[in-house]
Amino acid sequence: MFLCLYFQVHAYIISALKKDMPSMFGKDSKKKELIKQLGNIYSSIEREHGISRGDFPDLQKMQEQLMQQDFTKFHQIRPSLIKSVDQMLATDIARLMEMIPLEDQNNANNEKTNVEGGAFEAYNESPFGFGRGEGADAGKGEHEWIVNQERYKFDEVFTKLNPVDGKVSGAAAKAEMVKSKLPNSVLGKIWKLADVDRDGMLDGDEWALANHLISIKMDGHDLPNELPDHLIPPGKKEGFAD
Repeated sequence: MFLCLYFQVHAYIISALKKDMPSMFGKDSKKKELIKQLGNIYSSIEREHGISRGDFPDLQKMQEQLMQQDFTKFHQIRPSLIKSVDQMLATDIARLMEMIPLEDQNNANNEKTNVEGGAFEAYNESPFGFGRGEGADAGKGEHEWIVNQERYKFDEVFTKLNPVDGKVSGAAAKAEMVKSKLPNSVLGKIWKLADVDRDGMLDGDEWALANHLISIKMDGHDLPNELPDHLIPPGKKEGFAD
């Protein structure tokens, strides 16, 4: 998925540069101008195609690489190819999410270096321990599902996505989720955690959960590798355990 997105973003950039290049005179000066304005080109592509800025190549490195390129040899974008990539990303999103490496996959190994046992182990049970009550840990041990605290905001957007049979498609959810500006790798992990029943769509509870996880990440906290029990939608706990 990410390799496809990588080429898709680059195709949009190259096509934009090619489109604005003059056919005969002033090529060198126009090339320098386009490279200088590359940030604006990024913003235009981001708005037009709904691609997160985190999925664009590093601006400075891209400008340096473009200095060595002949823009006249660039090819125009092939709409049919881009359409095929978009369709693949939308229809296969649930299956592709399973292939995304967990961003915190090394945490388990790192935790082995922590001091355990005795007074240290007892102290970690304190609700005042590091990270307790924050991020994905917030709401743990509480009777009320913490996601419900801001559910009204999530439900409002959910309704605007025109759910069918109480669910929104992966494509519709993605178009809204990318507005967070989080990298697709992070949004992919959030999707995997939120799509509790693994049907490639999100119902109201799963949509609210996805937005709660987005808020956690945007507040600077790490995402869990597996969905904690206290974040599982109450109506899905029995099926999730299976």
